[in-house]
Amino acid sequence: MSDHKTDSLRNWLIVLPFIFIVCLFIVFLAFVNVEGLSTEQRLDYGIKALTTTGTIFVGIAVFINAFYAAKRAEAMDKSAEAANKSAEAALRNAEAAQDKQITERFAKAIEQLGNEKIETRLGAIYTLERIAKDSKDDHWTIMEVLTAFVRVNAPLKKDEEQESPKIRTDIQAALTVIGRRNTENEQEKQRLDLSNIDIRGVDLIKANLERADFISSNLEGALLMQARLQNAEFYNANLRSVAFFEANLHKAYLSETKLQQANLYKANLQGSFLPGANLHLANLVEANLQKTNLSGVKNLEQHQIELAKGDRTTILPENLQPPEHWET
Repeated sequence: MSDHKTDSLRNWLIVLPFIFIVCLFIVFLAFVNVEGLSTEQRLDYGIKALTTTGTIFVGIAVFINAFYAAKRAEAMDKSAEAANKSAEAALRNAEAAQDKQITERFAKAIEQLGNEKIETRLGAIYTLERIAKDSKDDHWTIMEVLTAFVRVNAPLKKDEEQESPKIRTDIQAALTVIGRRNTENEQEKQRLDLSNIDIRGVDLIKANLERADFISSNLEGALLMQARLQNAEFYNANLRSVAFFEANLHKAYLSETKLQQANLYKANLQGSFLPGANLHLANLVEANLQKTNLSGVKNLEQHQIELAKGDRTTILPENLQPPEHWET
């Protein structure tokens, strides 16, 4: 409601009582001065007239009040609608500004990944991690960028280059970020591509690497204690001396892997697939082998099986027998 209308209403509310009083006085005088009536009748008719007049004015006042109340409500609704539109516009502008900022941060981080200085590359990796947390829509794209960074900068070396180097700090940082990502922002069909890389000695303790693809990669001596490796793909990977202590390898694909001297103490291998894997001197103490396919494994001995946990669902090589303590 405008200021002009508000002032008009205020003026009417001030004038109305005076009009009401004047009208009452006129009506009263009119009935009091009627000829042919006794004084008592004049007073009686005068009072009735005053009552009727008062009722009429009250009705008028109620009507005016209701009218202006409706006007105020309409004005408030329009103001609220305008405020909502303004808020929506502000939200859209804020989202657009945020998207622009994320795009700029992303582009700058990608550029910095190729910088010669290790400090700059590390900053870029952690910036990408922050963007992945801030923007669900960019989460998987950033994971693909980081895995590509690892593949390009830690490629699998030829046999003649198999000296055991120390893993680069930026490669370790990228893998650490990947390992602590929020998997709730991923679809089941999405898999981390970490194939054909050399990350010997990497520290991935408690890392979340579900559905990761390590095909033909070299992880010799890696630390994967308590890591989450469900449905991971390790076909033809070098897993010599890897510490899988209490790791979750449920339904992992470990065919043709090199698992010599790997520590699988209390590891969950339930439902995993190992045909062709070399288990020479691998530690299987209390490893869960239920529903595990060990057919065709190499260098697996009876004493290793005796220390593991399995049952009638465990598929053993023909030369080995289920231990007596296994459930049949």
